[in-house]
Amino acid sequence: MSSKLYALIVAAILLAAPYLAPSLFPLAWIAFVPLFWAITQAETLRRAILYGWVIGTVAHLIGFHWLVYTINVFGGFPYPISSLVFLLYAILQGAQMAIFAVLVRRFGFGPLQILPAIFWVALEFWFPLLFPWYLANSQVSFSLFIQTADLVGPYGASFLLMWFNAAAFRVVYPGDEARRSHLPALGYCAVIVVASLVYGYQRLGAVGQEIAAAPKLPVAAVQGNIDIDLKWNPALVKQNLEKHKKITSQVDAVALVIWPESAVELWLPDQLQYLPEDLMPPLKSERSHFVFGAKSFRGQPGTANFIAFNTAFFTNAAGRISSRYHKQVLLAFGEYLPFAKVLSLLPAIPFADGFTAGNGPVAFEMPGGIRIGSLICYEDLMPDLSRNFVKATGANLLVNITNDAWYGKSVGPWQHARLAQSRAIETRRSLLRVTNTGVTSLVNAKGELVESLPMFVPEVLKADVDILEGETYYVRYGDWFAWIMTIITLWLMMNVLRRRLTANYSQ
Repeated sequence: MSSKLYALIVAAILLAAPYLAPSLFPLAWIAFVPLFWAITQAETLRRAILYGWVIGTVAHLIGFHWLVYTINVFGGFPYPISSLVFLLYAILQGAQMAIFAVLVRRFGFGPLQILPAIFWVALEFWFPLLFPWYLANSQVSFSLFIQTADLVGPYGASFLLMWFNAAAFRVVYPGDEARRSHLPALGYCAVIVVASLVYGYQRLGAVGQEIAAAPKLPVAAVQGNIDIDLKWNPALVKQNLEKHKKITSQVDAVALVIWPESAVELWLPDQLQYLPEDLMPPLKSERSHFVFGAKSFRGQPGTANFIAFNTAFFTNAAGRISSRYHKQVLLAFGEYLPFAKVLSLLPAIPFADGFTAGNGPVAFEMPGGIRIGSLICYEDLMPDLSRNFVKATGANLLVNITNDAWYGKSVGPWQHARLAQSRAIETRRSLLRVTNTGVTSLVNAKGELVESLPMFVPEVLKADVDILEGETYYVRYGDWFAWIMTIITLWLMMNVLRRRLTANYSQ
């Protein structure tokens, strides 16, 4: 095995490790050093692309290994086929690192070794990932460092991590130049990192004071623990519903009771005004409200006007449905078939359609000016979506209802929870995650995991949730930083194209 292949495997392990065990977050600060070495030593651009693709693929194979089980139970494929599908998925997602390798190889490290950080943020912003992750998420245990998310989203921490990696590489492997000529870049990067830590310290203190003074909402998050083999079995629908109702009956009077995604395993008309009495949980206060997940529909089944939604419903204690939110970001191949309408035109392929995406964010309004933004499934992994809930609807509490039973007894549910923690920092809102089998948890506006239930047990998380107001810089102005990094990247690429066209024309 060549030294470059060893370096790539080491880089992939260093990159994936913090996503499996957050205490290993320091590894992300040096994870890209072996990749930079391999890229700069590559004999050709094609070889550099291959090196980038290898680390991206291997990192996904390690970091998201639990997806083999998910593909098996979700898609119904045997394990050998599921493993092959997972490998193809990792190869496709590894293309992000291949593109990164092209940019670094073509443009180098630039002044103060800052170009790789610019390229990386642009790629994080634009590259389509089935299960979105950011380099910043590797630092979930380094709370001081990630507080800049309320300014620039996850991209600020990602930028600094990549800049440090690039600067450290040039110090360790200075090439033909003297090592001391690269020290200023590392020094400047260290100064900005320290500044971000100072900002984090200040913000943690200020947000802590806001939390202490904030109104509290008594909530009960019900974790029904319905095994994936028991879901959507027509013979067990009533049994599963009764399990949720029994757990809820043990809850004292609270302002809000929440059940997870697809807790009600019946198709409900989208315009349903009242939840049938046999579906309502036993709420012990007339002032209580209820959020639950179910599939909903419009039109007549089997007809062209039939459309389906993955929905969060909101009712009062009498079962009156006052609002509903349809999931906006659907899971490809799970909730919809990409290009289904185009494929339906082919005579050999029958038309297959899935869920329809919702039109936009909706806030569930409670007395006292409380407005709940209810994210469904993996929508809590998307910074811009949570930002829009707060900006467009004034949501002062974020709730995520999900069913992570598809991940099995793996690190997957915990990984999902940790990736979602940043949404609380970006918006400075409490994030209450209500799941079927775990991890049901409460994250405060500092991004701290305040409380969580053990996995695979039927239980209720009872908490007084902070209701915060205000608008962060990120909520107000969005992905301005990522756009700047994108513009710089495009400008560099256009300059290269212009020079090539000029050279060809002069010949």
